[in-house]
Amino acid sequence: MENNPKPKRPIWKRWWFIMLVGFVALFVIAGSGAPPEQATNPPPATQSPTTGTPAAPPPPAAPAAPAAPRTISVSMTLTNGHYTAGIDFPAGRYNIEAVKGGGNVSSTNAFSGGINAIMGVAGQGDMFQQKYSNINLPKRTVLSISRVAVTISSDAASASALEPRNQPIRDSVTLGNGHFVAGKDFPAGTYDISAVSGSGNVSSSNILSGGINAMMGVAGQGDLFEQLYKNIALTKDVTLSISNVRVKLTPSK
Repeated sequence: MENNPKPKRPIWKRWWFIMLVGFVALFVIAGSGAPPEQATNPPPATQSPTTGTPAAPPPPAAPAAPAAPRTISVSMTLTNGHYTAGIDFPAGRYNIEAVKGGGNVSSTNAFSGGINAIMGVAGQGDMFQQKYSNINLPKRTVLSISRVAVTISSDAASASALEPRNQPIRDSVTLGNGHFVAGKDFPAGTYDISAVSGSGNVSSSNILSGGINAMMGVAGQGDLFEQLYKNIALTKDVTLSISNVRVKLTPSK
């Protein structure tokens, strides 16, 4: 009698194949998602490197410093002499009022908002005006005053710091009658000129550009004579002429 061989089971029905498929399925499921802590927990708080405690938030920014004022109020009294805006007083638009005597007030911008007037206090006569308003005195403008004291005032003058005067000299000089050349007979520079004795005439060859032409004398010589003129430019080669009066030249500040 012939023995028939026992048929073999298909591979997918064998026990080892079923277990292998099960292991592969578990491996795929385990690797398909992130660990629960990584998927749901928030990132840790920033910690101090020394204590391990959460770092404090940065302090609020300091408020910005207030801006410097662009204008200031100014009121000052000026007498005989030349005064430069930005050096002797802040540049700006000014009201000018005579407070003593009577004489001339002019500026180097006389035809562009400046001034050229005969000014004086009440009682000086009809030719004298006591007050002018809104006189424009921008930087570098020179205001010249002779034989009258005036007050200049402004509510909106420049707040910029005044510049120092370019003044190369330090020593005073006393001169009597004669003609004296700046840079030869005395150092060239800008001077305050004051009468120290007598009374007479003092003039310079640059009368129309910062110089002087004045009757000067000490106190008590009469109303015709002025004792002090400030900021007189006696540049190199300018001739200063003096007659019947002795004067002192002091470097202007």
